[in-house]
Amino acid sequence: MGPSGPLEVLDGWWDPRASLLADPAWAAGPHDHHVRETCWYALGLLSRAADGGATADVDRAVAALDAVLDQQWDDPSVPWHGTWRRSPAEPDPSPEHAREWRDYDPNWREFIGCTLLQVVAAHADVLPPALLARIDTALVRAITGTSARRVSPGYSNIALMAAFLLHAVGCRTGNAAWDQQGLHLAGEVFDRFAEHGTFEEYNSPTYYGIDLYGLALWRRHGLDPATAARAAAVELALWDEIARHYHAGLANMVGPYDRSYGMDLQEYASGVGVWIWSVVGRECAPFPDHTGPIGHHRDLALAPLVAALGAPDLPARTRAALETFDGPRATRQVITARRVATAVLEPHLMVGAEDVGGDRGRLDGQFHPLTAHWRPEEPGPVGWFRLVSDLTIDAAARPTGEPDTATATLRWTGAGTIRFQVRPGGTAGPEPSAPEPSGATTAAIALTARSWRLPSLLVRVTTQAGLREVTRSHDGTWWVAYDTDGPGEARLDLARRPST
Repeated sequence: MGPSGPLEVLDGWWDPRASLLADPAWAAGPHDHHVRETCWYALGLLSRAADGGATADVDRAVAALDAVLDQQWDDPSVPWHGTWRRSPAEPDPSPEHAREWRDYDPNWREFIGCTLLQVVAAHADVLPPALLARIDTALVRAITGTSARRVSPGYSNIALMAAFLLHAVGCRTGNAAWDQQGLHLAGEVFDRFAEHGTFEEYNSPTYYGIDLYGLALWRRHGLDPATAARAAAVELALWDEIARHYHAGLANMVGPYDRSYGMDLQEYASGVGVWIWSVVGRECAPFPDHTGPIGHHRDLALAPLVAALGAPDLPARTRAALETFDGPRATRQVITARRVATAVLEPHLMVGAEDVGGDRGRLDGQFHPLTAHWRPEEPGPVGWFRLVSDLTIDAAARPTGEPDTATATLRWTGAGTIRFQVRPGGTAGPEPSAPEPSGATTAAIALTARSWRLPSLLVRVTTQAGLREVTRSHDGTWWVAYDTDGPGEARLDLARRPST
């Protein structure tokens, strides 16, 4: 993948008055300027200039990098020392009341610091000496905060970048302690991956993309040969895992997703989507039309980083699985001693589930412990549904032996509400009337306590939980809610079927 396609879109987000990227006009919500994404864009500009682009690209990149460096916090007495504002409009955190993630994002050290290292590794010869000096100062500030923070190796996407940042800046400045801290952290991340062959932050379409980025940094720019070689081996293993979970026919990864910002990779920008694009090309990639409105649009700016590093030389079977669905299969993956993921991939249907071992509650909007996708017969997007609940629910998926069918089972121990969000897929049907308490029925959809009839899919539900309500959201998805007053189980039998 060359940087020009996405980079041309990012050109349209450039605000010359601020020397930063801004949200495009079509983006929902407040239109902010973005510091991290501007740094990513600057790398793309320098890469384009090096490939024969205009010298104006270098001038814009210099302005962008100066603007990014202006937004770094410099106060060794506070926990956010060395990280960056997400936007220039972000106020300084209060030393008495600041909360991580709400008032500042510590991860901007790693995201921006690693990009600055890519910039100086490939393009130092075209940058002004004063800017290079500012970058070195910023890297030392960032690494001071990163070193003190001591990221957990289980937080794999940030830990891989933190380890590389510590190592690379340690080598750049002659600080052996930082270098050794980075090498040690990288080894811990690799050891955890080796235990079960996966990351604890499991099967995330967004953060697997950052894992691949961190591993590629080590492969391309790591200065310790043994660690770089180990990173390259883990990188290939992760690509193999992604290929096993990817359904090229549905252009999506099967669940479950430990962290995801959507259910359809054709509708939002994801890190995995960008990386697969770099391997199979734009037409086959699980990525939306990036020239118009898309969800999580800022992650399109990851493309210049991916283009600069490049994917490794993948085995033929891995590349083939990213291009064409390679046949029905069931997978089982141990994530930790207590967590196990299972999935079923059929030609036109896939289901993923996670048994959390009873220790994963308070599910937020990023955790998708039960998911299903299917291909509609009529034109339009894939259909999908996902489980959403504050209860701790252990789920499993298994094949039935019949094509395009699967069974999902759920177990829980508490009382509460279990909700399923359902996107029927295909061409939008007629606007329904208000659902009745017992369910909802339109010409194409019938959602009741014991069965969900959807375009091209039938789900039979067996459970003692009672139907609470069926509602339709403004985004066209349906919500099917069940109430349970204590421990219980449910079984969902899925079968793709003709719409008529």
